[in-house]
Amino acid sequence: MKLKLVEWEQLMRTSIEGLLEYLIVKALAGKDNVIKALTDYFVYGESPSVIALKYDLSKHQVRGYAQRIVEKTGSVTRAKVILKYATPIILKIKPITRSLNNSFIKCLLCGEELPFQIAEDHIKKKHMPIVEDYLQSTVELMRKNIIMDHS
Repeated sequence: MKLKLVEWEQLMRTSIEGLLEYLIVKALAGKDNVIKALTDYFVYGESPSVIALKYDLSKHQVRGYAQRIVEKTGSVTRAKVILKYATPIILKIKPITRSLNNSFIKCLLCGEELPFQIAEDHIKKKHMPIVEDYLQSTVELMRKNIIMDHS
């Protein structure tokens, strides 16, 4: 079964937005190290072992994050291009959580205190309009940057 061009474009848009949303939620949760690790892996070709040491992650976590990115985009090449343009924009996003200790964070928007493991779920469930605003502005900035790079 062949995909029509319009369907293919929608599929691409969905996969790009899926990756951007994933990265934006990480940024809002204060997990810049994951975003930087993924960029080092896909854009700069660093090994999971080197990245793990650099960002205080395990090499298995790095591989797991990378696998999720490939699943979202459908290709390593697409992931590389998206991360190249998205990372500088997304790293400017200020976290909406603050660490209370090794186990808990506080949401700076609603004041809820929760285990750090569910910070991203909390953001997606309670603060999705903010994620969507960042998604829209990130896509617009990426478009401008891509156009500038190719003119």
